[in-house]
Amino acid sequence: MYTGCREGTMALLLALAGGVLAPAAHAGKPVTRPTAQGSFTDQLTAFDGVRWAMADGWANGSPFDNGWRADHVTFAGGYLDLRLDDVMSSGEPYTSGEYRSTGYYGYGCYEASFKPVPRPGVVSAFFTFAGPYDNGGNGKHNEIDVEFLGYDTKRVQLNFWANDDTYASRNEKLVDLGFDAAAAFHRYAFRWTSKSIAWFVDGTLVHEAFDSSANPIPKATESLQKIMVNVWPVDETASLWAGGFTYPGQALHGVYDWVRYTAGEACVIEQPPTSPPPPTGGAGSTSVQQVSLNLDSRATQAIAKVIVVDDGGRPVSGATVQGAWSGIITTGDTSRTTDAAGLATFYSSRTRAPGEVQFCVSGVASSGLTYDPAANLMTCGAIAK
Repeated sequence: MYTGCREGTMALLLALAGGVLAPAAHAGKPVTRPTAQGSFTDQLTAFDGVRWAMADGWANGSPFDNGWRADHVTFAGGYLDLRLDDVMSSGEPYTSGEYRSTGYYGYGCYEASFKPVPRPGVVSAFFTFAGPYDNGGNGKHNEIDVEFLGYDTKRVQLNFWANDDTYASRNEKLVDLGFDAAAAFHRYAFRWTSKSIAWFVDGTLVHEAFDSSANPIPKATESLQKIMVNVWPVDETASLWAGGFTYPGQALHGVYDWVRYTAGEACVIEQPPTSPPPPTGGAGSTSVQQVSLNLDSRATQAIAKVIVVDDGGRPVSGATVQGAWSGIITTGDTSRTTDAAGLATFYSSRTRAPGEVQFCVSGVASSGLTYDPAANLMTCGAIAK
């Protein structure tokens, strides 16, 4: 339960997990360990249905006082907007938005630029999560948080949970920022490694938690995690933690500028802060932002999804993508054209043989743009079947 002060979190709090509860899922259901996704940068100018999903049509229950609806996640002016308003949904008095990755991620650097909601009782968050419903491997609750409690947006709360289904650990840390986070975009980040979690604000280290046998940090070898952003109001049971929420009569907005993930324990959080990635300006070249593989329902065919962007990070439609299969499957589609989301989808031949399948991009051709393979965030992807 609560410590009786705002600095404490509730032991049974659903830990931001934004819902992390899919209505049709079953706790503890065994699943195949997901594949760790690679590095990416998303300027959040448009919905990317390959990398992200919008929470829609359900609610967490207390201490969340809202339902989640996809129409409360919008893109305008180059930003992702998560709206909180007084529309009733899923049996709750308020509705708000949540944006979550479809894939799972491991050790590396997680960064986001955003402005939280400056309203008591509203939580604005950037975090990673896995649990019994969004299962990153072991089906237990693992989470790393950057969260703002709207009663004081001059401070940020940092936290983590490791295999902690009972929410028993106490790792929250409130950090004074020296500025009002709601007034301008700032860069919040954490570097997750096997030895520690280090949090940064605008490239400066502000807190670090080290792994120990008495208080372990999450392990990517046990469970990968999804990347999530959300905004939500607390009910009266969480008012001592986040402040009491009253609706101001008009919608509230958490605004996110960009999100970036850099894979690997050797990743670096840059200082001084750089301008929001990727570079802006007129498009002159293309590169591959992502190569992801999954299997069909019978695990006999591999499906490769390739996302092509320009040097401003925008999806490139109508690009011809060339590629090749290797491993236990060496034939299948070798040329596909990207759609409006910059996505080209390739289907391999079928086989029942077990082993690894790999797909590598060999070229991209697009009218008026030059392919720059050196700028690729990924060139190949693989999956075991």
